[in-house]
Amino acid sequence: MNDTKGSVVADDIDPRTRSLNAPSPVQQFGPCGRIMKTSALITTIQDPASQRLTWYKNPLSVLVIKKVRDMSVLPPFIELVRWLIQEKSMIVFVEHSVMEDPMLSSNLGFMEVRDKLNSFQDGKDDLTDKIDFIICLGGDGTLLYASLLFQQSVPPVLAFHLGSLGFLTPFKFDNFQQQVTNVLEGHAALTLRSRLRCIIDRQNEDKEKPETNLLVLNEVVIDRGPSPYLSNIDLFLDGKYITSVQ
Repeated sequence: MNDTKGSVVADDIDPRTRSLNAPSPVQQFGPCGRIMKTSALITTIQDPASQRLTWYKNPLSVLVIKKVRDMSVLPPFIELVRWLIQEKSMIVFVEHSVMEDPMLSSNLGFMEVRDKLNSFQDGKDDLTDKIDFIICLGGDGTLLYASLLFQQSVPPVLAFHLGSLGFLTPFKFDNFQQQVTNVLEGHAALTLRSRLRCIIDRQNEDKEKPETNLLVLNEVVIDRGPSPYLSNIDLFLDGKYITSVQ
């Protein structure tokens, strides 16, 4: 594990677990997110609750990721993007599929701000250094997808629980205005999560193809896809052989 991402956590929510970690080697998240330097950062053992979010410069851009194929998320999504644009004058990025969603295209509230949204396509557009922070509307899967979009520094993530699983999404949407304002003003705690670097080196294939190199949060799933043949996998951790599976 050699990469760290930052997730914003609510101050008024009791954490499910408490742990002690060494100071993080990563102090920057996205173009302008930082860990606020306090005396706790120079101690040998650090309480995660002491880590605070601060901004190197005022955040201007936000990426909003919503849960897919869930109509119940559409009203909160529309309310959020309208508020970000009209009340906070933010530059809002959304997925390209959102712009073409027929359920949203028939909503007058969404159409009022549609032309002010910026869209991107996963795998084609590079969001590095374009996003100051991320807002997720959904469950844990939505947050994991948002993390996968950033293969370098991950901006701070504010995750609202609107999905089935919410172990990583501590915020309720009822008072989203106050929660987002707290983040914009730098009044938020920061939870650091390590990511796994997954490198897949395919044997007996064209050596000119680059190896797969991904930073992922939580877990890695390797699927053989449509191939009818068995796959032989040798697993290494930090260069040390662990096991082989078929």
